[in-house]
Amino acid sequence: MIPCIAGRTDNEAGANVLSQTATLGSVVPAAWSFMLAARARGIGTAWTTLHLMHEKAIADLLGIPYDDFMQVALIPMAYTKGTNFKPAYRPPVETVMHVDAW
Repeated sequence: MIPCIAGRTDNEAGANVLSQTATLGSVVPAAWSFMLAARARGIGTAWTTLHLMHEKAIADLLGIPYDDFMQVALIPMAYTKGTNFKPAYRPPVETVMHVDAW
């Protein structure tokens, strides 16, 4: 699955970080919810963006109107071997979170 956003933030005059993150913030939660729903049905997914280095070529290949829609990610999907999922490794919170200072 390739979630897309109508319009492009990379060629807007005056585009800034705020407008880009606000735009991306509208699709990321929806894609994440899709991924969770897939997992509940035994379908594994992964969020990838490496294909975006070739976004125009991918758009041409798939018939996505490049000037009108911006690809955000590529989410491959496949049935998993069983449903015995386990939590992913998480480093201790104190090593990745900062409060009131870096």
